[in-house]
Amino acid sequence: MAPAAGAPVVALGDDLLREVFIRLPASVDLLRAAAACKPFLRAARSAPFLRRFRRRHPSSCPRLLGCLILFSNRRGGKSHFVPISASSLSSSSAAAAADGGDFALSFLPGGGCLGQGADTWKHLDCRNGRLLLENLGSHELAIADPISRRCVSLPAPPAGRAVGYGLFADDGDSSEFRVVCVSRDAASPELRALVLASGELSWTDVAGIACQPDLAAGSRVMQANRSLYWRLEGGERMVAFSTASMELSVLDLPPGLWELPFVAVDRGEEEDVNVLHLLTMSGFRVEVWAGTADGGGGMAWRRVEKSMRFHKVLTVVTNPLFQSYRRNEVDVIGVAAGLVFFRQWNHLFSIYLETMKLKQLPNVEPMGVLTYPYTIAWPPSFLNPAGQGG
Repeated sequence: MAPAAGAPVVALGDDLLREVFIRLPASVDLLRAAAACKPFLRAARSAPFLRRFRRRHPSSCPRLLGCLILFSNRRGGKSHFVPISASSLSSSSAAAAADGGDFALSFLPGGGCLGQGADTWKHLDCRNGRLLLENLGSHELAIADPISRRCVSLPAPPAGRAVGYGLFADDGDSSEFRVVCVSRDAASPELRALVLASGELSWTDVAGIACQPDLAAGSRVMQANRSLYWRLEGGERMVAFSTASMELSVLDLPPGLWELPFVAVDRGEEEDVNVLHLLTMSGFRVEVWAGTADGGGGMAWRRVEKSMRFHKVLTVVTNPLFQSYRRNEVDVIGVAAGLVFFRQWNHLFSIYLETMKLKQLPNVEPMGVLTYPYTIAWPPSFLNPAGQGG
């Protein structure tokens, strides 16, 4: 029976309210709706719903603050934060976060990245405002939050040779995280996946797969579709770990990406949840490849997008001598809030994917530098579904 005329909208129930909320244009509109009344807050405070909402609004949640530039320990172990004004964030908001945060990580045991010997820390990953770090002396790990200036110490993984790490932050619960360690014993042909959850803070061996090559040297972990990805030596394949099924797999890459840096991206559209998208810069154009399982254990790839060419404008803003010598060396850093970040030599750039507008960011040193898009966790605490049974 249809509700009586004038019946309150909350009579729709949580499920129908969520179908209304999912169509709101931006994350700020959801926050306003959730703050209107307790029934709206209850409907919005659901981890599955928040995952759907974030996938549908990838340019506004999590919110981009800037780029975090991390110098290697050989160059002093320092870090530097570059605020960025994006369409979904005011520059004053980014500046306030930078002023309030401790991006030198001086709150770490031993005084942060500038510590000596056993107190020196190595950067492993950056996700949702948190850094995953390894103590080079004890091999213990830590999760550091520069904004809150808090640090959570984690135990070192069990015996074995850790070859890669990844930090997974839940799309629908900003209070939780998981750390994944890819490990291989010296005499084993298998790669193993070990997982540590924020609730237990202990390691569990969850999966293994026969795989001869190691992770590629300097391979940066990528995250998309609730999975983590690492490139393998040789560049023709990568290993994937699904945080949903807790399984490892090895994926073939399209030949067009064998010699190019790329990142895995969430496209946001719900129908794309089973499609893996990889973004690269080829010939100074942004390219996007889509891959789906072919049913035989492999991947079927197709190039789905290719942008305008940025070579001429890059020549104007960079040194033409470097352009002629290193013209194809473009390093894709990451994608956040609708912006793709990349480096050419010591020049840092962003491209807003909606308008293909290119912007030059402050230059960085050419060697020994890691650069991450830096976002704050979403949703905010009052939407945090932890303990709500959502």
